[in-house]
Amino acid sequence: MNNEFNEPMEELRHIAEEISLLRRDIQTASTALGRIERRLKAAFPIYPVKKKEPRKNRTERTVSSKSAQELQSIFDDLVTQTQSSGDSGFAAKMVQLSDEDVLSLAIEVGVSSKNRLSRNKATEGVRKRVQEAMQLQFEKKTSPQQKNPAGG
Repeated sequence: MNNEFNEPMEELRHIAEEISLLRRDIQTASTALGRIERRLKAAFPIYPVKKKEPRKNRTERTVSSKSAQELQSIFDDLVTQTQSSGDSGFAAKMVQLSDEDVLSLAIEVGVSSKNRLSRNKATEGVRKRVQEAMQLQFEKKTSPQQKNPAGG
């Protein structure tokens, strides 16, 4: 039988080799650029030195004024809205929240400990936590009924 696809280990070795070759090429190019730049500076002393620009800090966001209990209440509302109206209920509730509240909610439910989350990533993380909470509630409802089906 003619096998057109590589075995997983063979494909892994091939990809690792490609990565290694790319790293070597990038290192070679970086070395060549450095050498050219040094020669340019030596030949033309007035050549401006390229200064590294400091990373631009994102605008500092204000911290949410909501307490942990209020954030938990919002999360519970999100679970209820999602159960009753589906994803549109979740989206409708999230639109009502400020960026600071969404980020604080994401941190509160354990999506991330960073305050540098984007609103979209925070929203997706909260969505996953809501889905987990709904799944846990469903499992709690079905567990007692299945606890002892044999009756003894």
